[in-house]
Amino acid sequence: MVIPCRNEVRAIDATVRAILDSTHTNLEVLVIDGMSDDGTRAVLERLTQHDPRVRIVDNPHRLTPYAFNLGVLHARGDYVQIVGSRNVLDKNYISILLKRLQQRPDVACMGGDYQHVFDGPQSRYISLSMESKFGVGSGNYRTMSGDCYVDTVGIPLYRRGIFTEIGTFDQNLTRNQDDEFNYRVREAGYKIMYVHAAKATYLVRGSIAKAFHQFFQYGYFKVFVNRKHRAVTTIRQVVPAAFVAVWAVGFPLSFFVPALRLVLSAVAVTYLLLGINFAGHGLSLKERLMVVGHCLVLHVAYGLGYWQGIYDFLLLNREPRPEFQRQTT
Repeated sequence: MVIPCRNEVRAIDATVRAILDSTHTNLEVLVIDGMSDDGTRAVLERLTQHDPRVRIVDNPHRLTPYAFNLGVLHARGDYVQIVGSRNVLDKNYISILLKRLQQRPDVACMGGDYQHVFDGPQSRYISLSMESKFGVGSGNYRTMSGDCYVDTVGIPLYRRGIFTEIGTFDQNLTRNQDDEFNYRVREAGYKIMYVHAAKATYLVRGSIAKAFHQFFQYGYFKVFVNRKHRAVTTIRQVVPAAFVAVWAVGFPLSFFVPALRLVLSAVAVTYLLLGINFAGHGLSLKERLMVVGHCLVLHVAYGLGYWQGIYDFLLLNREPRPEFQRQTT
């Protein structure tokens, strides 16, 4: 088990203890700590004293892809599972995936179903946005309700040999490093599978500003992945960029071309109606409107990041800007 971590004093204890309580007991827990300075380190030291299966590995680079690769390097088992520092796994999460993966030699990676939990009203709407088909697309594993093949998964369990075959995670990618790696997995001829019976939760923090920054990075680094592989890895990634382009170009032109006002009005109404319809189950109209508003923030952030990525990576052919590599906590 590989857990990238930095400044997660509120969540890391529950994450590690849930793994230690798993029905599958033959495991090691590697916490790859990005030099935490909020008290996380003290919690980790106590966990290592509580159970010798827990080990701490320093990550002086403090970035996620370095943590992934350090975990792969130090892991000693035949399988490598990557767990977020705010994830809490059900007792049988590991057992279910391990059994299924051992039965399917054509599958190199499996991941399960995880639901977002929240610590306040703001994070509730961010959670609902990230779980809705309108927010993240119908092909996203977060919206699946049954076992299926997908392009990527959360909390993935990999066969150890896949890292020898196709390499490790791209350390130039502050975001999307797992998506890019899983693209290479599929290009190598393997499948990635979502398993609905394997359950976990993820704690979403309540900051729309951090969510905006996170999704801006998703869009930005997605273009870097596209340049690397000379391919659009998923069709749904271009939708937010197209949405932003329609408004960025169409709105100022609408002052000179009245017909464009009707087009933009139709786009806005369609967006609103689709958002209300696909916001989620059991929500009031007010709650649905709140979800749509939060989806709009995520879509605009992703779209702006995507266009910034097109400018930087395709037009200027430059490397990622340092100011866009800061990770949210």
